[in-house]
Amino acid sequence: MNKKFVGFWHYGVILTYMSVVSAIIGICLSVVGYPFYGGVICLWISGLCDAFDGAVAKTRKNRTQEDKMFGERIDSLSDLVAFGVAPVMIGYGMGMHEWWFIAVFAVYVLSALVRLAYYDVTEEIRLQNPDCGRRTSYEGLPVTNTAIGVPVFYLIAIMFRALGGTAGILVPKLIMCFCYLLVSFLFVFRFRMVKLGVKGLLVAISIVVVICVSLILVNVFVFGGIA
Repeated sequence: MNKKFVGFWHYGVILTYMSVVSAIIGICLSVVGYPFYGGVICLWISGLCDAFDGAVAKTRKNRTQEDKMFGERIDSLSDLVAFGVAPVMIGYGMGMHEWWFIAVFAVYVLSALVRLAYYDVTEEIRLQNPDCGRRTSYEGLPVTNTAIGVPVFYLIAIMFRALGGTAGILVPKLIMCFCYLLVSFLFVFRFRMVKLGVKGLLVAISIVVVICVSLILVNVFVFGGIA
């Protein structure tokens, strides 16, 4: 802990801080009309940072209890910005300005907030048990999975701009609206989801990269580009 500044400033939390910075950049770029080249790409960066921040933090030896608690708190706070607020700004950046879409955004962020708070409470209770062991599953969809879901839905949605006219404007918005409502439901719906280790994360990331690159290529070479 730095004696001159509050908080912790070491490599164990750097990826969490980078996730927040990336999210803020993505929010700003989405608002001014760059939902893909700003919002989606920054969401991917935040997702990568979050995927490995815990592993990086655990490499530090002799971590104090205060250090560990700070890391847990800052992780959830950063997740709310990176995977709660930032993803809805992608939708806003693509033109979802009507009040009913804003209501959907509010539901999404609130669901992410509830999911994060519930996880923090249950994790703290779990860790009070000396025989708790390593967590093997989650209840509900972890908010970090939006780094996968929202970009995939976005890349599919913008394909329908080729319809032209009113349909070319409305259909992509409706697809994204369905995305936000579906993910909101999965945040708070009680089901078990296996927690992946580092190797599992690498495999999952590889699959996501293949899917997203394929969608990008389809958008560029079939539908004329990405916006």
